[in-house]
Amino acid sequence: MNHRRNNPLAVTGLTAALALSGAFLTACGGGANVAEPTPLTELTAPAYRMETVWKTDAGEGAGEYVSGFDPAIEGDRTYVANLDGYVVALNLETGKRIWRSRTGNRLIAGPTVAGGLLLMGTRDGEIVALSANTGEREWTAELSSEIIAAPAANGELAVARTLDGRLVALDLTTGKRRWTIERSVPTLTLRGTSSPVIDDGTVYAGLDNGKVLALDVNTGEERWSQAIAFPSGRSELERIVDIDADPLVIGNELYAVSAGGQLASLATTSGRVRWKQSVASEQGLSYDERNIYATDRDSDLQAINRLTGSASWEQDGLKYRELTGPTLYEGDLVAGDYEGYVHWLSADDGSVIARGHVFDEPIRSQPIVVGNRVIVLGAFGEIAALRFAPNGDR
Repeated sequence: MNHRRNNPLAVTGLTAALALSGAFLTACGGGANVAEPTPLTELTAPAYRMETVWKTDAGEGAGEYVSGFDPAIEGDRTYVANLDGYVVALNLETGKRIWRSRTGNRLIAGPTVAGGLLLMGTRDGEIVALSANTGEREWTAELSSEIIAAPAANGELAVARTLDGRLVALDLTTGKRRWTIERSVPTLTLRGTSSPVIDDGTVYAGLDNGKVLALDVNTGEERWSQAIAFPSGRSELERIVDIDADPLVIGNELYAVSAGGQLASLATTSGRVRWKQSVASEQGLSYDERNIYATDRDSDLQAINRLTGSASWEQDGLKYRELTGPTLYEGDLVAGDYEGYVHWLSADDGSVIARGHVFDEPIRSQPIVVGNRVIVLGAFGEIAALRFAPNGDR
């Protein structure tokens, strides 16, 4: 089995046999792109050196499965969920385990930390809520299908997106359902969904049909819907337009990217399209005052001007290395890859200025920056806190 590419397809609305075939593709990391990853070349004068503050085993991870697992961070703790149903709390400074909880559920997404709770999605269509303090179960809510993206939450509600096209709001304290909306799902989609985003009383969600949806968080009433990508081509495969990266909300601007080839800037109040640029991605976006940064499906890292939508630069020297979405760190960008490397790239021109090998396993989760540290999670459950120190006079 070729585990290099991480863009498997899941078939929906067909026979159970085909659905199982889609699950097999997911487990094997199969997909349309099978080009060889670009070999790494030695950096002759790296500007920084990577230092490992701590590294530990947080559990099984997701293995070869596509998942919505990301570390959650609050206060002096980081939380990690695993495919085998275990959730662990670690000290953010030392990496030492604080508690470990066995849920007994087939976890596949999360955790999200909110209101003293950790929220995880399961392969059986459940939201599991644990106490962030102790790891004890607070409630479980049964939804309609698999929840492969981490729920969103504010102080009162949790909002989850199911694989069959529903958005469901639950009371954060009790897990009781407040509202549900449903949208149709194309016959063929990528295995993955974006997490909803809650901002200023509105839930924003990217859908598998290439649309962004804005809903009132309290009622589920639709405020607007905007298509950023349209199906085209003769085959169902060519017509895939999934939005699997979380929408990015910055003030009154929303940025969303489709696997079908469009990155768009929308007005949060109306959904009006400000600009579009040709970028196909399933990875999380990042930003600074100048640009939106995206990793496309070929692992080319692109910088797009926030004001105009024009391309600022493109880095194609890491092509097919399954780069994660980039994260801003110390004014530049960090991203992980399929061999467990973390790459540090200049935000000015995309040049690689440092790199370090962290794990002997893929990094699929977008790195998280906390202060002067970068938290990275391996596909098989290793987690590390890193920092980059200047080399020489720098």
